[in-house]
Amino acid sequence: MFQFSFNDDRSSCSDTSTISEPLARFECMEITEPRKLLHGISLEPDNLHVFVASVDIQVEYINCLTLPQEDLSDEIQTAELDHSDLIPGKYEGGMKVWECTFDLGELMAEREEYRKLFQNAKVLDLGCGSGILGILAVKLGADTLVFQDYNKTVLEKVTVKNYFFNCSEDKENTSRTVARFYSGEWGSFVGKVQEKFDVILTSETIYNDKNYGTLIDLFKCTLKAKGVVLLAAKTYYFGVGGGMRLLEQALDEDGTFNYRTAWKCDDGVQREILEIRWKQVVPEK
Repeated sequence: MFQFSFNDDRSSCSDTSTISEPLARFECMEITEPRKLLHGISLEPDNLHVFVASVDIQVEYINCLTLPQEDLSDEIQTAELDHSDLIPGKYEGGMKVWECTFDLGELMAEREEYRKLFQNAKVLDLGCGSGILGILAVKLGADTLVFQDYNKTVLEKVTVKNYFFNCSEDKENTSRTVARFYSGEWGSFVGKVQEKFDVILTSETIYNDKNYGTLIDLFKCTLKAKGVVLLAAKTYYFGVGGGMRLLEQALDEDGTFNYRTAWKCDDGVQREILEIRWKQVVPEK
């Protein structure tokens, strides 16, 4: 049983039985001393992608498709051969950056109501993949950043490198930001990282509706009383089972959070961004 000792915001995690954690195949692990992963590493300009989030903010990044085959884990190589970004229980995405990440990045950078959320904020990039959203949060003023991804290989080979390339000491005075990196499943993450966040960012993480209970429980245990979740996803994940309407149904059944559609695209593959907040705000101590 997990033990939680939060002393502010809400008491919803005092009963650890609320955490609907699946059998953990990948326990939460922190990547300690991540800078050591940069030893002897350089990011070649020809391998970099550029995401222009707004006229004044951009992120340069690599993804797993950029890396040499020998740098990839067996799971990622198998996913690439199968032209997939998912091997259930072994590899849960991160090989490439999907459209919804760019949607959410543009929302964060272009709309003032969201830009201001990140000033001196503590931010969780949940299911971070290449880390683009967390890096944008730093560029927008976040002072604490936690990157979480199911796959340790993605964090070590891609996320850490992207973060330090964009947010090193000589780039835009972002060295003051504290960044940490965790791999593993959501239920295990909640048990180990016992802190709360002003903003939780997550993109393309709701394709499996069996995980919705665990995801909502994670929000309960990690979102500050006045915090906000910004969740970007496709309206429907055909052939997989998840989607925004099923998530909204799960949120309604749980009854803890309000939500609204902050952005929607009806052209081509339908995509949305959901803003999620507590229904009742308890004064912070």
